[in-house]
Amino acid sequence: MALSYESDTKLPIKHSYDGDYSNALAELRSGINQIDEQLINLIADRFIKISEVGDLKAIFHLPVEDLQREHLVLERALTHAKKNGLSEFLTRDLMNVLMKHSKAAQAKRIKGL
Repeated sequence: MALSYESDTKLPIKHSYDGDYSNALAELRSGINQIDEQLINLIADRFIKISEVGDLKAIFHLPVEDLQREHLVLERALTHAKKNGLSEFLTRDLMNVLMKHSKAAQAKRIKGL
């Protein structure tokens, strides 16, 4: 799909800016802020589940680290990211950070039970 460009700005014509780029920028940033809030809420929800997993691991004396599960989580994320045109490197970094903190949260939970 070829993009059309505004001749005086070299910006792609994707939105109706009506020449008011500061207002358009503020609207776009507001949308980004909303997405960031949604991401944080989803991560918080994920960590609620992580705590529950930690509880079960403690009850059944299972280790925190499960490399097979980590591999499956990462592969699933990479597949989903690819379908959405996201960078493999970004996806790996994000999932590795989430899994690192998830394991730490589980270990802390198990230690506290």
